[in-house]
Amino acid sequence: MPATLGQKIKELRIQKGLTQSDLGSGMVTPSMISQIEADKANPSHKLLQAIAEKLETPIEYFLTDMQMQIEQIATYKVARAMMEAGEFEQAVPVLSELMEDSIPQLHSAEIQFDLAECQLEMGLFEEAMDGFDRVLSSAATRKDLYMQILALKKLGLVEKKRHNYPLAIYHWQKALDLIEKLEERDPFLASAILSELGEVYGYLGEKSDALNAYKRAHEQLEETANFNTIADLFRRLGQKFKEIGDFDRASEYSQHAISLYRGLKNIRLAIEVKENYGIAKGEGGDLNLALQTLAECLAEYQEYGYKDKVAHTHGEMARIYLTNQSFDEASKHCEEALQLLGDSEVERGYVYRTYAIIKKEQGQFETAVEFMEKSVGVFEIADLPREIAKSYSLLGDIYKDQGDLQKAIHSLEQMKRAMESNLKERGIVL
Repeated sequence: MPATLGQKIKELRIQKGLTQSDLGSGMVTPSMISQIEADKANPSHKLLQAIAEKLETPIEYFLTDMQMQIEQIATYKVARAMMEAGEFEQAVPVLSELMEDSIPQLHSAEIQFDLAECQLEMGLFEEAMDGFDRVLSSAATRKDLYMQILALKKLGLVEKKRHNYPLAIYHWQKALDLIEKLEERDPFLASAILSELGEVYGYLGEKSDALNAYKRAHEQLEETANFNTIADLFRRLGQKFKEIGDFDRASEYSQHAISLYRGLKNIRLAIEVKENYGIAKGEGGDLNLALQTLAECLAEYQEYGYKDKVAHTHGEMARIYLTNQSFDEASKHCEEALQLLGDSEVERGYVYRTYAIIKKEQGQFETAVEFMEKSVGVFEIADLPREIAKSYSLLGDIYKDQGDLQKAIHSLEQMKRAMESNLKERGIVL
């Protein structure tokens, strides 16, 4: 690998028999020279000119390295802006190239982390797992607690997507233990991990643990403008300035985009945690508080343009109204959710199931069967055996109430097959 700017300055300084104090005399402190030589700081053009004169070397000898460093830092920020905008496939080749020839100012572990995150989002779980493992090992060696926590959080997400829930819980619990050791608390990070824990506990049927996790997540964010258009504009500007070689402005606009996207993610997370808290209160029997909380979340999701979450919240409100036997209100929220959801979205399966139960309670058995069969169809396409089993179980109840025992038995047989598939998926063999 070619010598960096800092290495060149240090090598020439030693050849000239100068100390760091000698080189920086009349310009900057020895500490600043030390940082420049360690590639932890970039000198201004004026300072670099003065250093070149003291070292009796043409400034052109250093400028190539300066330009390369500026270009790589700008490129990395553009790649980060791509990721924040969800353009993971486009970011992968950029990050891969930076990994091969990164400069000291860009820590390889950070680039590796971002590359693994892209692979996770693209469904390349083995590659992502390997990348996050390397980041975790590097961070542990450097005793970088925060990076260890981030790596553990992502390792948990990989295991969750692979349906390996016990390992996901293990990684997240380790991350939460490390969070307690941080000098400065990060409520958004802790809340995000706790929310993931709550979801997985709920999937495993451990309701008490799920409720506790959601409650802790809500407590993390109790005290905490639609920027999407501006963030997208800054990201595009960063890309354009990079293309024409204006790396300073590319870096500046990309950094603005990253800050805005992160702010939006924190807003979304805060609403999601509040929503989970409301759902938990509803499952605990406090239906009025649950509906009030979810109505607030619905308005906030609409304000910030999170259409997918608007649909989800309508579905959750429908479930709570159903529990309260307010069938008309429950139906209205089901209709609102279905209008917002695409034909292939898994969320439709849950809404269809709620709608089927509403129709069953209203004595409309044919419509109830139709919706429950649609629910099964969605979950079969998504390959969610646990949800398939639950829908078949409820379909059997509908047929039983209708007096069609043969179809009820057939539904229960289908439920049994789905349950066996679910147990195999979780590594349990009967």
